[in-house]
Amino acid sequence: MKVHSFKAALSCLLFLLFGFLAFSGFLLYFGKTGMAMGIARNTWRETHVWAALSACGLIPAPIFLNRRLFLSELKSWTRKKGGPG
Repeated sequence: MKVHSFKAALSCLLFLLFGFLAFSGFLLYFGKTGMAMGIARNTWRETHVWAALSACGLIPAPIFLNRRLFLSELKSWTRKKGGPG
């Protein structure tokens, strides 16, 4: 698999995880009853936690794969903030 395809697949996966986390977080926060969409609240909670842990585990990968861009932006930002004037 080419690096570009891997980056695209990783971005799509993280986007889907974010969408699921937003949806399940909304259900957990506003759904105060024992069931939501026919699924027990405890199951939603466990799935939400596993999705969050998965996202936290995957987030360093795009940072590593785009480290040159990241470091370049960081240097540019520090130059603007730390420079004279």
